[in-house]
Amino acid sequence: MDDDKQQSRGAVWFKLRGSFANLSMQTKLLVVFLFLVTLPITAVSFLSFRDYSQSFEKNTTEYAVEMTAKTLQGLDDYIEDLFNLSSMPLYNADFLHLLNDPDTGLAKLKSMELFIMNLNRVKQDTASVYVFDNFGHMFYNVKSRGTRNNIDEMLPIWSDLAKKSNGRPVLVSTREVTTDYSKPYYAFTVIRGLKELDFLKPIGFIAFDTNISAIKDSILSMDAVTQGKTILLDENDRVVFDSDLKLITRDLSDDPAVRLATQKRGDFLIDRDGTTYLCAYSVSELTRWKMLVYIPLEDVMRQTTTTRNVTLWTTIAIILVALSASIGIAFALTSPLRKIKLLMREVQRGKLNVRFKVKHLDEVGSLGRHFNIMLQRVQDLLEEVAVTQARKREAEFNVLQSQINPHFIYNTLETIRMTAETNDDEEVAEMTYTLGKLLRYGINRGNEIVSVQDEMNHLRDYVSLQNYRFANRFVLEIRIPEHLLLCKCIKLIFQPIVENAINHAYRQTTGAGTIIIDAIEEGEWLHFRVQDNGAGMDNETMRTMDELLAGTRRLESGRGIGLQNVNERIKIHYGSTYGLHVESTPGQGTTVTLTLSANGGATC
Repeated sequence: MDDDKQQSRGAVWFKLRGSFANLSMQTKLLVVFLFLVTLPITAVSFLSFRDYSQSFEKNTTEYAVEMTAKTLQGLDDYIEDLFNLSSMPLYNADFLHLLNDPDTGLAKLKSMELFIMNLNRVKQDTASVYVFDNFGHMFYNVKSRGTRNNIDEMLPIWSDLAKKSNGRPVLVSTREVTTDYSKPYYAFTVIRGLKELDFLKPIGFIAFDTNISAIKDSILSMDAVTQGKTILLDENDRVVFDSDLKLITRDLSDDPAVRLATQKRGDFLIDRDGTTYLCAYSVSELTRWKMLVYIPLEDVMRQTTTTRNVTLWTTIAIILVALSASIGIAFALTSPLRKIKLLMREVQRGKLNVRFKVKHLDEVGSLGRHFNIMLQRVQDLLEEVAVTQARKREAEFNVLQSQINPHFIYNTLETIRMTAETNDDEEVAEMTYTLGKLLRYGINRGNEIVSVQDEMNHLRDYVSLQNYRFANRFVLEIRIPEHLLLCKCIKLIFQPIVENAINHAYRQTTGAGTIIIDAIEEGEWLHFRVQDNGAGMDNETMRTMDELLAGTRRLESGRGIGLQNVNERIKIHYGSTYGLHVESTPGQGTTVTLTLSANGGATC
């Protein structure tokens, strides 16, 4: 058996040695440091802190119990003042004489109300004072502008308590008070029976309703010091007041903390909702009311924690000095690898211009050199891809631009021919000149970026030629602000739209055609609107047009090919978020909106 135990211990020791040998050099240094320096110092600090915390907890507990007792004594003094206040009518012969008089004349009522009002003003927190005689009359003064709604219910209870007390004051625990003229509030009541002076015969009783604000201020002041919560119970373990105002009038006789508070004063620890509290309590000798103060143990020990931290900081500082030397050596060995790791993260974020600074020719330096070569190769490949994509987009742009419908040129030439044969007029020269300008503007490939002003001049020439053909049927109105005419844009994006309007919008109409072009600037966006008053498009045609502009349908020729080409040219040049948008109403006309970027070529 002993041999088996020795073999087992040997196997464990062998595994530990193997595990330690496989650790990194930095970890080995830290482990040795922990065992030789950190653990002994930590043990000494822990023992010192434990002794201190026990002493501090004891002193704090005694202080909490003493403060609870003093706060409760302050409440006793306040209630004793109310007891004395309730005895004041016994020393006023006129008042007792009026109370014993069954007459209810105006003079009596005024005298009684004045005396009661003065009583009610003595204490700020008294809410109301009621006086009842043996003839069924009630005299009162209230600060809440209304008597209790349950006065008829409370009258027999108060009367019975006054009779049983035989002239001594009676304290009635907190109850909710409602009136017709104010919000509900909580109040406790002091009752005292009143007797005549000669024969000490009971002639009625007086009742003081006192708002719990009289209790609230002193208890909340104590809570601010203890950082805890307080519950005040009457002699029947019903809540008179609690800090959160959630338990008032509730019966807590079955509460574990109430069951533990069996002495005149004391303390104990109790768990509530996963939190440990120090509960200090005290019982009033005057009222037999019981005050329990719940202080989170974490708050009680906070000062201990602060002291512990101050004590440990010196020890930690010493440990850190020695630890820094060990970490410094390990860091010097592993720092280059960390740098390469950080650079790899930068590369993951798309930053390819980073490089590792090779300082030595060791293994880490060789790794860094190959890392740099790899990044350079990746950059070269990406640049090749970018150049290829740019060339592809330029080719697509040129192909799309070359697809602009040239039908208007053929129609114009036919018109020139017919005019020349018929009129032998100077109009032929003008039309030929205008046509030459159009051809030069459209065919010239030297500069594909022009100003909006150039585009508008080109449009005027185009509409002028069309008016030769259609007998001045069309009117072109350009309402673009002067500063936007200086903006740059790609060439031949307006003429196909106007051509589309002339060829399709006015085919089935006979009146004059008005084409309006305006523009608005919206941040980095430029919106140009081309509006016509032609026939408009029905829902089916609009659906087809939306599909063409969205790229879900393609046309090789026919209606819409010009708009499709312009839309694709804009998207290729500016990006996919730009392009054309068409709105049309049958019988009213069509509006085509060109959206360009103020920072992507259409600069002003």
